[in-house]
Amino acid sequence: MNRHVLEMPHLQTLVTHTAWANRQMFAALREVDSFDSQNGAGLIVRVLDHIHVVRRIFQAHLQGVSHGYESTQSAVLPTLDELDRAYETIDRWYVDTTASLGAEELERPRDVRFTDGKVVTMSPATMLLHVVTHTIHHRGNVDAIMYQCGMPRRRDGFPEFLVSRASAT
Repeated sequence: MNRHVLEMPHLQTLVTHTAWANRQMFAALREVDSFDSQNGAGLIVRVLDHIHVVRRIFQAHLQGVSHGYESTQSAVLPTLDELDRAYETIDRWYVDTTASLGAEELERPRDVRFTDGKVVTMSPATMLLHVVTHTIHHRGNVDAIMYQCGMPRRRDGFPEFLVSRASAT
């Protein structure tokens, strides 16, 4: 195994943390009274949709199938409830898929076509790291919007994740 590739237990932990943090974010968003009428709600949904579309694109790449997306944004924005359910489903898929991939499979390069037509060779491990970092980046954008608009937020950092896992055992 290449030494530059993240070790499997660490990759699994990152993917699991991402799923947990997404649940924290959606729980906070569900606490917002009349979310759709709040300042920033439209932008939050747009950012969450973008994250989800990118995650769907990379899900297809990991499955070795065509993703069919021409953009990293849906033509029609889903509702917050639809995104909440979709995130829960795809988070579960990423956690289960990461757990099922062996070290050899994680390193096997594949050509990945982006929505702008560019083709890049990536391993599944690199794809998973991209999905995690992309999600974290944009979830931070959502958190900043929530903060600016006075919406309740939940701590979703890695230390809180570790504490939640320790208290669950």
